[in-house]
Amino acid sequence: MDKAAKDPARIQSMFSTIAPRYDLLNSVLSMGIDRYWRRFAVSRLPQVENAVFLDVATGTCDVALEIIRRHPPGTRVVGVDFSEGMLELGREKVRNAGCGDMIDVRFADATSLPFEDNTFDGSVIAFGIRNVQDYRQGIREMARVVKSGGKEVILEFTSVQSRFFRPLYRFYITRALPFIGEMVSGKKGAYKYLPLSMLDFPSPDNFSRTMEETGLEQVKYYKLSFGITAVHVGTVK
Repeated sequence: MDKAAKDPARIQSMFSTIAPRYDLLNSVLSMGIDRYWRRFAVSRLPQVENAVFLDVATGTCDVALEIIRRHPPGTRVVGVDFSEGMLELGREKVRNAGCGDMIDVRFADATSLPFEDNTFDGSVIAFGIRNVQDYRQGIREMARVVKSGGKEVILEFTSVQSRFFRPLYRFYITRALPFIGEMVSGKKGAYKYLPLSMLDFPSPDNFSRTMEETGLEQVKYYKLSFGITAVHVGTVK
């Protein structure tokens, strides 16, 4: 995929445009499995009393809310995104869940996070890192703001599936997904970009090496649902 396809302004506009139907489409297109993927990713974050976590590309705050549900009382989350359309819906969802005092939702760019070093107990990004133009810088920033010994967790689609499942998966994301996405959202274009970004993403092995090259330690990954997604985990020095 060429670099222009990941132009930040273009990505911002695209996600703001599809924001109203984003949650519905996630559920429909993944047949509900996306909830399991998020739960697994959140389970990789450390269990720490009075922890503060950073959720990057928080979108409509599904991961942030999952963290609050699955961690001890006193846990707080800062969710950041650079799509105002997504943030508006995320703030509304947080208010409706009664979590306004536990989740702080802010505008921020993943490649230049407005936080000091060693601020959080862990950071997480779900289905967002592939949309960051300089994802290595995004990985570095997510590690910079985490305390030593904390975890960086990245949930993302993979470009490598089992030999048996690969043909079906490729057909689904290149043919069925764009059609369903455009039918439900009423927006053309976004659901052509998203499958291409999934296929263009590095393999789990290559992405793990990238995480190590940015300075993370004890990097490992877990392939989920026939390799449709992978959860990558690294420890901050």
